Parts: sequence; C-alpha cells; structure tokens
Amino acid sequence: MHPSSGVSQRLRLRQVGAAIAAVGFFGAVAAAPLSMSSAFGIGSAHGSPFSAATQRFASSSGVEPAIDLSISEAEDLAAGGAPVGALFTLEDFMFRGAINWGGYKFTYYSQQVLPGEGLEVPGRHVNVGGYVADADGYLVLAGSAPKGTVYDTPFGYQGKIYDRGTVGNHLDVYIR
Repeated sequence: MHPSSGVSQRLRLRQVGAAIAAVGFFGAVAAAPLSMSSAFGIGSAHGSPFSAATQRFASSSGVEPAIDLSISEAEDLAAGGAPVGALFTLEDFMFRGAINWGGYKFTYYSQQVLPGEGLEVPGRHVNVGGYVADADGYLVLAGSAPKGTVYDTPFGYQGKIYDRGTVGNHLDVYIR
C-alpha cells in the first residue's frame, strides 16, 4: 500500500462525511417551518388573525347600522384557543416553556400549584383562553414590579401584577 493512498482514503471519507452533514443541516433548515412550535401558530393564508372583530351592516338609508354583529370573546378565539390578535396560543406557550417578547421573558405558572384564593385577585377565574384572569380581564402575573402594574403580553390580553416570584423583566403568567 502506498503511504499517500491512506491519506487520500481518509480525505475521501472526510469529504463524504462533510457532504452528509451538509445535506442533514440543509434538510433541517428546510423542515423548520414544519416544526412542532410552528404547528400551534395562529393565522392562515386566508386572512390575518389581526382583522376586525365586528361586522356591521348598514340600513338602506346608510345612516344607522341595521345590525351590529359584535363577536363575543368565546367566538373571537382563533384556532387553538387564543384570542384574535394573540401571537401565541396557550398550547404554544406551554410547549415552549418561555417566550421572550417585548423585552420581557414570559413563563407560566399553573394555578393548580396555588389554587383558589391563594392570591387576593378580585373575580379570579380561568378565561376562555386558559389563563387565570381578574374581574377586569387582566391576566394574573407574578413579577418584581409594584402590585397593580399592567403589562402588554403576546397572548391577546394585558396582564397585571398580583404576585411576587420573579425579578426584573421576567414575568410569570398564571394559567389553568
């Protein structure tokens, strides 16, 4: 055996290995839009999830609307249980475990760990999206800001601080 044939055989194996790795990498990149995290996404090719939630019909005179078909919160849900305008469903949130959005890190905390009146939340209930909310519809949050501080969330509702347990830009969202 010639000494250079061993080197060329190793070189050939490295080239084949690199080609296989490249095919695997580009295959993963091509399949990324089909991943589990995007399986729970909102929206469709037929319309934007951010469309208006009220349909109005005008009377023949055009002065006053004859019928106002405002959609209730339960009917206002997009596929997957998130309100129209939400960027993430509860299922997607739970799958990911944490969502970084708007300069904040959102994690979830199940009310099964702290059920009932563990917090003083007026009108505490689980809303149609699966989030624990107060009487005004604010999501129940835990954070280091003063209690009562209101935050925008990517879940289609605003949230309000009712509890402690996180620091800085980290907010816990109470869920079912």
